[in-house]
Amino acid sequence: MSETWESILSSPTPQAWIDRALNSLDILLIDHAHCEKKAASSAISLIHKYPHFNLAKLLSPLAREELLHFEQVLRLIDKHGYQYRNLKSGKYAQTLHDASSNQEPYKLKDSLITCSLIEARSCERFHALLPFLPDSLKKFYSKLHEAESRHCDLYLDIYSNIFDEDWSDRLKQLSIIESNYINQKDSLFRFHSGY
Repeated sequence: MSETWESILSSPTPQAWIDRALNSLDILLIDHAHCEKKAASSAISLIHKYPHFNLAKLLSPLAREELLHFEQVLRLIDKHGYQYRNLKSGKYAQTLHDASSNQEPYKLKDSLITCSLIEARSCERFHALLPFLPDSLKKFYSKLHEAESRHCDLYLDIYSNIFDEDWSDRLKQLSIIESNYINQKDSLFRFHSGY
C-alpha cells in the first residue's frame, strides 16, 4: 500500500477534531456519505470537462468505487439508527478551489492536485480514527483507508502522465492552505472541517 498521503499533507489532523468526531458519529457518517458522493461527482466532472485527455479509462472506475462507498456508508447510517439527510456544506473544498487557477492548463493541474489532497486528508482521517472507533466501523474504515490512498496516488499519476512535469512545488503550496484550514477552529463540524 502506498503512503503518498503521509508525505503530501503538511500536518496531521488535530486531536480536537478526532474528539469532536467521536462525539458526533451521526454527523461524521452522514457527511462522510456526502463526501463519497461528491468524490464520484468530481471524477465524472473531470471526465466531462477534459474528454481529450481520455480520463474516462481511469476515473470512471474511481467514480464507481466512490458510489459503492456512498452506498456502504448509507447502510452504516441506517444500521446505527441515524437518518441520512442533507447537510450544510463546510468550506474545506471551496477553500482549495478558491486557491486554484482559473486559467488552463493550470486549472486542470490544480484540480488534480486538489482531488489528491482531499483524498489524502480522507485517508489520514480514517487512519487517525481507527484506534478509537467501535468495531462496527473499524473494519470498514480500515478498508476505506486503503482505497483513499490509491485514489490519492491516482490523481497525481494522472497529473504526471498528462503534463510530464513535477507537481511537488504546487502541491506544497496547496497543502499549506489545506493544513491551515483544518488547523483552525470551525463552528461547523464536518468530515473535512477544522476542529
